Amino acid sequence: MKHLRMTCGRRGATIVEMSFVVIALFGLLFLLMDLSWVVFAKASVQHAVREGCRFAVTSQTLSGMGHVPSIREVVRQNSMGFIHSSMINNIQVNFYHPETLQMLAGNGSNAGGNLVVVAVEDFEVRPLIPFVRSADPIRFSVRAADRMEASPLGIPPSLW
Repeated sequence: MKHLRMTCGRRGATIVEMSFVVIALFGLLFLLMDLSWVVFAKASVQHAVREGCRFAVTSQTLSGMGHVPSIREVVRQNSMGFIHSSMINNIQVNFYHPETLQMLAGNGSNAGGNLVVVAVEDFEVRPLIPFVRSADPIRFSVRAADRMEASPLGIPPSLW
């Protein structure tokens, strides 16, 4: 009889101890999910920027668009939905002189031999499950650069 009383009291302590362990394990699981989400978002946006840079160096344009809007659209299409149409102006496309590294502007800045830098600055990702950490977004920037190839017939496309 005395043994039964001790077993019943011990069973309640086991449930309480297990609840502490389960809460800690779920917290760790949610934290890992959030960190994985941020790494996935950054890798996806980095891939999109690299694809935009690859598109830029070939001096191609999409139908009815200039060079810079075409590059931005290619980045948006490759971002796996992280960059929406309303965020397209957050994609920066700059051209630089290859020797002086001075930023170039205007027609001809996208000529062959110049450098192109495609960037997404201060991109925000919100956590999936703000259980362990705050719901504040995590910000990051990604960039890709390459040297422009010579344009067909030696005439670079219009920028806008």
